Amino acid sequence: MKDLCGTKVWKDDAGYYALYMSDLAHQDPNKEMQTRWEKLKNSTKIWNDPSAAEEFERGLLHPQLARELYTIPSEVLLVRAAKEMVLLLKSMKDLESTRAELLRWAIDDYKESVGFKEGLKRMGRVAYEYGYRVALARFRSLHLDSEVEEDPFTIRPEDDSVPMER
Repeated sequence: MKDLCGTKVWKDDAGYYALYMSDLAHQDPNKEMQTRWEKLKNSTKIWNDPSAAEEFERGLLHPQLARELYTIPSEVLLVRAAKEMVLLLKSMKDLESTRAELLRWAIDDYKESVGFKEGLKRMGRVAYEYGYRVALARFRSLHLDSEVEEDPFTIRPEDDSVPMER
């Protein structure tokens, strides 16, 4: 720790949160720690207590790294940190691909919905009606003295005898 930190912490020096662990005397496990975390005690196992871990994470380190910081050589910690960064990057890529797939699934589900299909039918009617109006305008320009009924969707009895096959 001394090599990592290189900073001495004095009694009244509240600006530093790194301590020389080798310089600490034996502490009462139930005594509150003199840091910015009021609820943590010297005996608190932050990796077993979720609320303490959350409070500790906000302030300093991930609980697993905090526990291993004083028990594992720094080379091993560096390798583990590199592996964690690679795993984090992979997880972020997986999340992005899942988001893209989710969007694709949402679009496919919408295309299968009744509302989408009814909308297509309405669009077809609009296109049909527009084509009808274009044909009607052309017919009127060619045959000025002819009359045409305006509603293209009127059902007439004489139309029932006409076969409607494709």
